Amino acid sequence: MGFNHSLLRFAGIASFSLLLAACSSSQVQEPDLPEHAYYEKAQQAFSEGLPATAAKNLQELDSRYPFGEFSTRAELDLIYAQYESGEYLSAHASAERFIKNHPDHDAIDYAYYMRALSTYVGSQSLLQRYLDTDPSKTDPKELQKAFREMSDFLQRYPNSDYAPDGKARMVFLRNTIARHELQVAKYYLKRKAPLSALKRSQAVIEHYPSSTSVEEALAISIQSYNDLKLDNLALLNLSVLQKTYPDSSHIDEQGNFIPLPLPSDADPSFWYWVSFGLIG
Repeated sequence: MGFNHSLLRFAGIASFSLLLAACSSSQVQEPDLPEHAYYEKAQQAFSEGLPATAAKNLQELDSRYPFGEFSTRAELDLIYAQYESGEYLSAHASAERFIKNHPDHDAIDYAYYMRALSTYVGSQSLLQRYLDTDPSKTDPKELQKAFREMSDFLQRYPNSDYAPDGKARMVFLRNTIARHELQVAKYYLKRKAPLSALKRSQAVIEHYPSSTSVEEALAISIQSYNDLKLDNLALLNLSVLQKTYPDSSHIDEQGNFIPLPLPSDADPSFWYWVSFGLIG
């Protein structure tokens, strides 16, 4: 009992000593700068091309003066600073936070735009993960997310100053995702999986009808139905192709369907689109 009592007493003294040390160390921390000083330091960092430093100062301002005079401006600037620093996930999170906290702000369209843009540009980096020898395993979900977010921004703020850029990026996203889907569909046709190929081609027709890939999607659908021995559905899709694209390269002079030449693994154009342009 005496030994245990001494041990507990020693532990109590040690804990108290650690508490005193912690208190003394906290006393030597540098005092906070005035709110405007953090904001000015951030603007100076921007002017010197140092967005990461700007982001650090803006985060300091936000944590020390969350309801200050510069807090809302700092939240907007932080989105841009993180984006310029390549911190796309952080920029996206900051944009979402601004949207939640300031739904009626004059610059809310900018927050929606930057949210979508952060996903869009971040997805370009994520494409490095898609370098797989089996294109059916690739997943363009980040590009699809960017497409949805940019569409949301344009629907909410069609007259925004950022709308023209958003529309241009939407066109690129639509065509890239659709082209990728078709190359994966061709991969399935090559691997004798026509049902999987059909699902990919039909997804393009349904979800990206204004893309540049609809004609080829119809052709893949026809070939998939032919491989599945569903002749009536193949003829139905052929009639749609003939009416919509009368000069299609997939139709001969007699109106018959021309089977698709399937790419080989060595075809650079095949891997170019499967990898979103990273190969070939």
